[in-house]
Amino acid sequence: MKKTYDIVIVGSGIGGLSTLLYLAETALFKQGKLSICLMSKGKLNETNTNWAQGGIAAVNAIGDNFDKHIQDTLTAGAFTNNQYIVEKVVKGGPQFLSDLISWGAQFDKNKNGGYDLAKEGGHSDARIWHKEDQTGKAIQDALIDSLSILPNLTILDHTCVVNAIKYADHSFGLGVYDSNNDSFLNIFCNKLVLATGGLGMLYQKSTNQLLATGDGIYLASKLGATIENLSFIQFHPTGLYENNQISFLISEALRGAGAILRNEQGEAFMYKYDERLDLAPRDIVSRAIVKEIGLQQNPFVYLDATKINSEILDMHFPTIKQECMLRIGLNIEKEFIPIVPVQHYSCGGVKVDEFGETSISGLFAIGETACTGLHGANRLASNSLLEAVAFAKFSIPKLTELMEAPMMIEVDIVLPILNNIHKLDVQQIMSKQAGIVKSKQGLKEAYEQLCNIKNSAVQNSNFDIEHFEANCILEVALLLIQDAQKQISNKGVFYNSDLVN
Repeated sequence: MKKTYDIVIVGSGIGGLSTLLYLAETALFKQGKLSICLMSKGKLNETNTNWAQGGIAAVNAIGDNFDKHIQDTLTAGAFTNNQYIVEKVVKGGPQFLSDLISWGAQFDKNKNGGYDLAKEGGHSDARIWHKEDQTGKAIQDALIDSLSILPNLTILDHTCVVNAIKYADHSFGLGVYDSNNDSFLNIFCNKLVLATGGLGMLYQKSTNQLLATGDGIYLASKLGATIENLSFIQFHPTGLYENNQISFLISEALRGAGAILRNEQGEAFMYKYDERLDLAPRDIVSRAIVKEIGLQQNPFVYLDATKINSEILDMHFPTIKQECMLRIGLNIEKEFIPIVPVQHYSCGGVKVDEFGETSISGLFAIGETACTGLHGANRLASNSLLEAVAFAKFSIPKLTELMEAPMMIEVDIVLPILNNIHKLDVQQIMSKQAGIVKSKQGLKEAYEQLCNIKNSAVQNSNFDIEHFEANCILEVALLLIQDAQKQISNKGVFYNSDLVN
């Protein structure tokens, strides 16, 4: 099976869906002159977006302003951000929220009918738009519903891009595996958008979906695109601790509402680490928790939400309350929540320009797959959904600069896939040596161990999606370690105990 499109979008989270919906608003699409294919590796709603609890940051409240949001973003990012990008994204925030609302997204309102904005760590004002504690799901559902009325659109779910080739005429050929039918197809396009999400499965404990195996970074790297700041991995301070596993994310908004971190003696401890206390940026809070755990017997600390009004908990955090009860039988109104930091977000990725285009002409990266310069060395809470919508919109002028129909030359279906690579082996190495705190020796050992895994693997003649994902994880892990070894100072989420700040 061979098909050709003007644009192929890989990924159905907020980045991919927003790109598609912005394209649908162009004259080219409305005139039937723009063919688009959207692919998702799993179900359309099987994305990290769907699991995003807290919300999306944009200035709207009286007393807040763009300069404050810009400054908060730069401060969180250790001033390594691209300031032009920060200003462009932040100043566009209100319009991006308006666009989401026009596509059907709904956000909580207060008793006066205005939007009920929350405050999260690193923010100087309340500017987090939310829908209870399931904001991502509310946005995801609304955007998927908006697709139903669009003509001239091909949607392929349970479809994984396993190879990408760029031809001399600047078009792309894709080798695609259809897990619905256990078959392969070739797809061709002029422009390719990678919106495949993060790389959480490089680690043992992550808030990411199981599908987040770094596919977009892997494919972009194979195409020769520049990968930047891949070792800038943000760990969320508060993952629910359950039987030595992380089963659920406790939104930062709960601390914004007044929850307090406590050690095993029940003592609040953030005063020792930052004047912003429990609402300090996530890298500071995560390292503080790691330090406290090292000083006590329990392998976790606590989050105390018992002083928060029960009506607020029921109104704004029903999912967290319910999940804590269902998973560990804990009533958050009366008991402390056991938590530990957990891998959450990749601040780096495929380097893109202000239009979301990579160093490879015609190849775009949107959302967590990309490194836009917005986050710098650390993502400010709830700036990620904002970034995805922003760059979806920024990409439209370049995406719609179409050329002649792409070539239709047979694509090698599969890159050489190695067998005997076990995800757990890679995850254990990465979690131990490339986590919240790194060291030069640890990184050296990790790289050697990963290379040994790769060198001892054998080529597999039969394609298997699990083997493909294991290859992605291993290759991206090697890129991440290489990037970490190049860092010469600690900044933001990156911390090497052998380096000076």
